[in-house]
Amino acid sequence: MSIQPDLFGDYDRAQEQAQRWRQPATCPACGTQEPNGYLLRQNHGADPDQPGICGFPPGEHPNYAAMCVAQYLVRNHIIHATRTGNAEQLTRDKTRGRQLGLDVDAIEATAREETRKKNKGPTRHH
Repeated sequence: MSIQPDLFGDYDRAQEQAQRWRQPATCPACGTQEPNGYLLRQNHGADPDQPGICGFPPGEHPNYAAMCVAQYLVRNHIIHATRTGNAEQLTRDKTRGRQLGLDVDAIEATAREETRKKNKGPTRHH
């Protein structure tokens, strides 16, 4: 008795995966819905076919932890705008951060405190 190979199984699975990537997809970290899986992967690092961010299990990415790429980027923008005193940029980034579910006031407060401590440190004389 011979076994008939599944000639189209791989093709069918690839078509099903491609169809899933064309559907609207929601970021598991921030809850933002993207029009399709391709934009979800590009903008958030999340894959519609697996949990987590950038191939790491949920919460275990070495840099992003439980954040998505968008949250991490905006968090860093808030920190930078706070440290440089760029009020206009800070306002824009805090607005986007709120949309992404970030605690923007805590991020700003931490950045201000870190900047204060850094500036209060020992003065170097040249």
